[in-house]
Amino acid sequence: MKEHSPTRIARAAAQALLLTQVAAVAPAAAATAPAAPAELKLKASTDRENPLDYAVGETIRFNFRLDGVDALPEDVEAVAPLRVIWTRTGDDGARVVGTNAISLAEGFSVETALGVPGMVRLVGKLVDCGGSPLKTSDGKEILFEGGAGAETEKMRLSTVEPADFDAFWAEAKARLAAVPFADGVELHEVFPADASAWTLEHYAFYAAKVPCFGPRPVTGWLVVPKNAAPHSLAVSAQFAGYGCTEVVPKPPKWGTHGKVFFDVNAHGYDLVGHDDAWFKEFRDSIYGIVDGKATRKPYALEPSDYDTPADTYLYYMALRVVRAFDYLKTRPEWNGRDIEASGGSQGGLQTMWAGGLVDGITKIKPAITGWCDLGNPFEGQGPFLSRSWGVPCVPGAFYFDGALHARRVPRDCVAEITRLGMGDYICPPRGVLLSYYNMPCAASATLVQGSTHGYMPPEPNQTFTISKKAAAQPR
Repeated sequence: MKEHSPTRIARAAAQALLLTQVAAVAPAAAATAPAAPAELKLKASTDRENPLDYAVGETIRFNFRLDGVDALPEDVEAVAPLRVIWTRTGDDGARVVGTNAISLAEGFSVETALGVPGMVRLVGKLVDCGGSPLKTSDGKEILFEGGAGAETEKMRLSTVEPADFDAFWAEAKARLAAVPFADGVELHEVFPADASAWTLEHYAFYAAKVPCFGPRPVTGWLVVPKNAAPHSLAVSAQFAGYGCTEVVPKPPKWGTHGKVFFDVNAHGYDLVGHDDAWFKEFRDSIYGIVDGKATRKPYALEPSDYDTPADTYLYYMALRVVRAFDYLKTRPEWNGRDIEASGGSQGGLQTMWAGGLVDGITKIKPAITGWCDLGNPFEGQGPFLSRSWGVPCVPGAFYFDGALHARRVPRDCVAEITRLGMGDYICPPRGVLLSYYNMPCAASATLVQGSTHGYMPPEPNQTFTISKKAAAQPR
């Protein structure tokens, strides 16, 4: 029987390091490394097309290379040999650090394995011969951040599902339903300055406000194709990532063919009628900033906020998600069938809420989905690779966990995770994958090697889409 313990894996990784590490006498490096071309990229890919296609204990090989330029400037060549300092961590707890030489002509490989079902993370930094980080002309370090997985379908949530999860949300939706909205909808027509004449001819743009349960209404930019026949269009809502503007927001400058499109604001503030100072004051209020100083963590991040889950920021945000679709279903253009949600990061979380809470939802498209598997503490505090930032690991926050809402997505819905960053540790691949596996509907997820939360490597780059069919109906 093979030994698949974390100790064995760490030992195997260390042995691989000894086999692959290049020993060289480095010439003296400049005090400051010269600037590298902005196009120079450090990339790696796994030896298999699908970076999740490994068994526990099986060798995973990462092949590193430099990409983006045909030649290095003379001052960069002068500090060769360039090297990559890399760090391997994983859900098995093993950590290995190594250094390898690299050039445009010749890359190198790192071999490792995982001792448990889960994820392995590999981070590499390009340095000169003296170990100083090589940076581009805009001051950015040249990094690779990616990973792979072994038997990831066997991973289990760290989040303990609250026993009253469904009752909690049923009560929330009942509170929402008790607030009428049809007669209180406000539509203020706007004319985006950046929109083309053709777009303005074919689409109408509105700053929309819809009554909702909680401290603020649903607000957002509504874009409607002009002269659409009744019952002829899908309805679609898009949700935004974490943050809040400090200046007057701008409406979108485009429309979406065949859809009534609602760009929903996460916070429910008025989109028109205020100046920059008002928006900065609002942002400061939800970021806990008083007189320019932080007095608490920004919205949704303070652990004590979840002492009362039914009276916290994310609770009201989730109800605005549901109410946005309540309104879209009343649009005369809606075809009575197609209901879609999309968004990235916090917007991906809102998209998962829509999947679990909106009746009749037919398609969801989350990306780099935020706050899945909240029961896994922040990085370094638990047994698995985890988030570096975000909603705290407290029981009151678990009602909002995207991976739990994934279990409630209808079987006849279609889910498409449009990006899962294999190097994203704001919204880690483990949590996003757990949301994928938890969905009972047909689903796909596009895995992007070297992608972090805010970075997409240029092509050519390793990208692979996994997919699954809808689960069978229970008898």
